[in-house]
Amino acid sequence: MRLAILWLWLSCGCLLLGFPARMWSWVRAQDTGRRLLLSQMGNPQLELDTRRLANASSYLTRNYIADRINTLVVRQSCVECSEELTHRQRQLVDQILASLAPELSVLLHKGTAEEITWEYTLLVANNHTTFRGQGLSFPDELLEREFFCIVVVSEIQSRRFVKQTVESIVRYNLQMQFVNVVVLAQLEDGTVATYSYKLFKGKCRPGITVRQINHFDRITGEPQRHMKDLYPVRNGHLGDCPINVSATHLPPHLIYKRYRDQPAPRGNESIPAEDLSGIDWDLLQLLAKVLRFRIQLYMPQEPSQIFGEGNVTGCFKQLADGVVSIAIGGLSGSDKRRSLFSKSTVYHQSHFVMVVRRDRYLGRFGPLILPFRGKVWGVIIAILLLAVLSTCALRSRLGLRHPMENLFVVIVGNPIPEPRLPARGFLRYLVASWMLLTLVLRCAYQARLFDVLRLSRHRPLPEDLSGLIRDNYTMVANGYHDFYPLELTNRQPLDFAARFERVQRAAPGERLTTISLISNLAFWNHQHRNISCLTFVRQPIYMYHLVIYFPRRYFLRPAVDRKIKQLLSAGVMAHIERRYMQYEGKQQLASNDPILLPKITRRIMNGAYRIHALVLLVATGIFILEFLARRGNGRLRRWMEWMHQP
Repeated sequence: MRLAILWLWLSCGCLLLGFPARMWSWVRAQDTGRRLLLSQMGNPQLELDTRRLANASSYLTRNYIADRINTLVVRQSCVECSEELTHRQRQLVDQILASLAPELSVLLHKGTAEEITWEYTLLVANNHTTFRGQGLSFPDELLEREFFCIVVVSEIQSRRFVKQTVESIVRYNLQMQFVNVVVLAQLEDGTVATYSYKLFKGKCRPGITVRQINHFDRITGEPQRHMKDLYPVRNGHLGDCPINVSATHLPPHLIYKRYRDQPAPRGNESIPAEDLSGIDWDLLQLLAKVLRFRIQLYMPQEPSQIFGEGNVTGCFKQLADGVVSIAIGGLSGSDKRRSLFSKSTVYHQSHFVMVVRRDRYLGRFGPLILPFRGKVWGVIIAILLLAVLSTCALRSRLGLRHPMENLFVVIVGNPIPEPRLPARGFLRYLVASWMLLTLVLRCAYQARLFDVLRLSRHRPLPEDLSGLIRDNYTMVANGYHDFYPLELTNRQPLDFAARFERVQRAAPGERLTTISLISNLAFWNHQHRNISCLTFVRQPIYMYHLVIYFPRRYFLRPAVDRKIKQLLSAGVMAHIERRYMQYEGKQQLASNDPILLPKITRRIMNGAYRIHALVLLVATGIFILEFLARRGNGRLRRWMEWMHQP
């Protein structure tokens, strides 16, 4: 009706003016006015479809975004659009803004350099080509944040090509390391569908698989299925496809059981799961079970170090070269160059300490000398010399039989044969007094010896880092550290076991130290509990935060972070740590305890064993001499009788 009135008004105007020269210009403008009028009046079906798409967009933002954030960024772009499509997209944005949740703030993107990137973005574009021209970028200071995007395609899509459009949008997002994206598109019949994707194609081939996760009813506008999460890919479902992992052997965090027998396989050979254990390995298995991926673990031969941009070794080199996607095995999240990679949340903390060797006083025979002090030993030696001299002087006068042998037999606590006892009363009194004196000395020595063995007699060690530097301790390490002087650092590409052995077998006057986790030192001391002399300086260097490393902006990092936090809050990580770190709480294995020893070890009694072996050797020699004296021609026997003559 309005079109007929407009046509009548234009015709009457031309007749009333009566200017033939201008008549044709009005006729030419007639078609333009009609198109403009039609665009203002709109197509009822097109307006209905636009309202459906706007309602679906509002539903997603209201139910999956508004309860998580306070501000939503809205961006739009329509490149090479017709007037009809431009009008549709403008109406679409207006209706979305009008129907958003009242508690949700809206920030319209202007494209200036001062604008910051927000977690959630609603982007309206006419097609995938326009979307690729948006230039999504994120600064490095926002590297560890997780971003989400809803892409609304304003053009009507055919069922045949809609997945191609979605795949093009998703691929561009993945190139920008933008993982969490869903696409909202409207089909030719007016149905609004929500599309997402799955990583990997069939049989774990590289690529993505576009899938429709929901669609909205054309009459009610309600979604046809319930969705727990708008972004299913963020849950990390990888379809049991393999993920390459690089690991470092660092007990008790990651243990390669065949480490002593043979080194880790070289090249492309992965390590079987039955040869691995430890805290990090159990954590990795739990993540693989929840996120549904298979582990292919590789173990580099060189230590894992970050020296700078492009200068990395071990696990970090494999990570930088793209050979693996995850690096694990006691890796520190406190490294100042950690920004070269992405890292997970902290799943374990341990003290980073300086390892030194503790030495006992007086070596092997120290415990045998310490029961008596110097004056007591002097008096005992003087009494023994007086007894020997007196026995030698009185042997011929009193006619004693085997006096020197009886003297030493009584000292060690053995009985004297009755025929050798003197018959006179004074001599018997002297023998009884000597036996009583030696009995008291033996009992006192034995009591004091056990008291000495209970106490830890070690040389004093430095209490902090400054004490090590003051005493000129040389640190054996893989690289240089800012907390220790360069001139006192001996850089050697050795693993933890080789460094422990180097400090353990250092010369008596050589002062060496190395760095380690206190948990790693406790495990090594337990494995070598019969020979280990290693302990740590009581003041730690810093708290060591253990994390998992990924390539920059790796898609799996947010999912891993969520699972680690769930395991920490549920106490699962604490249970795993108790299984592998039961030795850290034992002070005799991991600390320099100056008070008590838990038990008398074989190493402490090494000096006593040597003296006992020497006595047995002398007794065996005497037995052999006596045996030969009976078998010879009598010369050896006569010589031995001459030696025993009074």
